[in-house]
Amino acid sequence: MTQLPLWQSRAPANTMIMGEHAVVYGQPALVAALDQWLTIDWTPLDTTDLVIHSELAQHTTSLAQLEIHPQLGFVGGALLAFAPALRDAQQGWQLRISSHIGTQFGLGSSAAVLAACLVGLNTLTASQYSLLELWQLGRRIIRQRQGRGSAADLAASLYGGLVYLQPENPAQPTPQITPLAPVHYASLQLGLVYAGYKTPTAEVLAWVAQHWQHRPTERDQLYQQMGQITQQAYQAIAQQAWSDFYASVNDYQDCMVQLGVSDKTLDHLISLVSQLSNMGAAKISGSGLGDCIIAFSHHAGAVQHGLQHGLQQASLQAWPHFCLPITAQGASMTPRTKPLAQLTDSADSPSSHSEDSHHEHA
Repeated sequence: MTQLPLWQSRAPANTMIMGEHAVVYGQPALVAALDQWLTIDWTPLDTTDLVIHSELAQHTTSLAQLEIHPQLGFVGGALLAFAPALRDAQQGWQLRISSHIGTQFGLGSSAAVLAACLVGLNTLTASQYSLLELWQLGRRIIRQRQGRGSAADLAASLYGGLVYLQPENPAQPTPQITPLAPVHYASLQLGLVYAGYKTPTAEVLAWVAQHWQHRPTERDQLYQQMGQITQQAYQAIAQQAWSDFYASVNDYQDCMVQLGVSDKTLDHLISLVSQLSNMGAAKISGSGLGDCIIAFSHHAGAVQHGLQHGLQQASLQAWPHFCLPITAQGASMTPRTKPLAQLTDSADSPSSHSEDSHHEHA
């Protein structure tokens, strides 16, 4: 075997804070990286094969004729993007994907696997792409696979922390990604509550398009308003002006209601959560018509305690909920010191990443 170091790349889960729907049309988004991780172990081979081990699929292909497995589209897209450099090196690799990112709450596992692939390949091929360049490359891969997508979730998984994404628009020809300083969001807590059902993002977007097809001007004005609210929320977090941030959360939820994607269950959950002690505000998380709501507070322990105890008491039923801190760390690639023989341990770890998560790219 070629004497090259063994590497591990990893990337965090993510969730949309604000910007759903509008970001697809050039408006800004706020996205957070969460402290739950997907890893890829990269083992050099003495052939020019690429061998991928994942819970979704097992796949072997070659550098000479790189074939993409239908269940590993984002992994294959990243490998294809770096294929010329990989072929120049004539070095095969084994990729072992292990995910501890929960899939029920739509925490961006597909964006995480793409981010982990991109930073890994960037290192292995000595390509030296910047994070913004990797994000642009990843967005192209997402759009090739899905036809559309803001890649806001990918920005969070690549950069880490809380990021403000401004896509390109007529007034700004190049996209901008601005990470907030960790001190600005250190006290911000968030939690997700699952409604018990979900509508695929593509179906929600199709419904919205049909619902507003005869009112394009009003729709565009609504998206512009949502963009302005997201910008105000970003400024409020940067100033730690929490009452202003919560007002923005409520305003954005009002826009989601106007858009037509907040159904009775989501309305009910948001009403319940908003009345909990020390809770700041709540809104839909993702594209809507089911799925999750996201709750915010800057009071220590308020979200965890409120969702675990107060919500059940208020609604007389248990709702699946999830709380995770924001992590300032983004995707990274590091050498591993573990001997190859010990990799059998990681082979048994869970690796359930979803290639088509339900709301990452909304």
